[in-house]
Amino acid sequence: MNSTFLKIIKSREDISDYLFHFTKKNNAKETLHKIIDDNYLKDIGEKGVLCFTESPITLLIEMFKIFEKYPNPMYSPYGIAVKKDYFFNLGGRTVVYGSSEDKKELLPSSQWRFEEHKPQIRDFSWLREWRINKKELELDKDNFFVITKTKKELEEIVFDKSNIIDIEFDGDVADGQFCGFATGIIGRSFKGISIEDIEDFNKLSKEELEIILSNQNLDDTSGTNLGSFVM
Repeated sequence: MNSTFLKIIKSREDISDYLFHFTKKNNAKETLHKIIDDNYLKDIGEKGVLCFTESPITLLIEMFKIFEKYPNPMYSPYGIAVKKDYFFNLGGRTVVYGSSEDKKELLPSSQWRFEEHKPQIRDFSWLREWRINKKELELDKDNFFVITKTKKELEEIVFDKSNIIDIEFDGDVADGQFCGFATGIIGRSFKGISIEDIEDFNKLSKEELEIILSNQNLDDTSGTNLGSFVM
């Protein structure tokens, strides 16, 4: 691509290198856990497509604040992100917004990309939607990351206690007995970021987001206390 165009894209915070799929309703967090446990994003609504938004996560804080006022929000601050280039290579494409007449101009094989647009009546263009014509999508850990509302929730997901890869023992001898404790070593399952992390930066740039993600490694580990024992 032309180097000038690349500089322009890099300079624009409204253009993301990632696409985002947010879970919805009052069970949004549980839905995200199910996606992570399955390691698949599935078309549970049986629409025949999987949907993402190109709107940068760094610019969506106010949107989540609006939606959180509703008992079953359209979108919640839980979801997954995928690298845009990777998604495109899998077959993902931008949505085509237009009138019902415009839809007739599309080949039947491309109509899954269409979303009706009626100014002031039906307008979802703010989603800047991308779709892929698949019923499920495997989460390749090198190309996806996780989004949660809080830092604690993120830690619980990316360092899932069910993913213990080793156990370390330590302790001391006292009164002729060995008093020890066990620590479970948990492997990182995904990279990720929380909305709290983004708010901490006030206005997180896409370059800063990339630095945060690049500093995370799928070889990272964390520890969890498995209890104590006496011998």
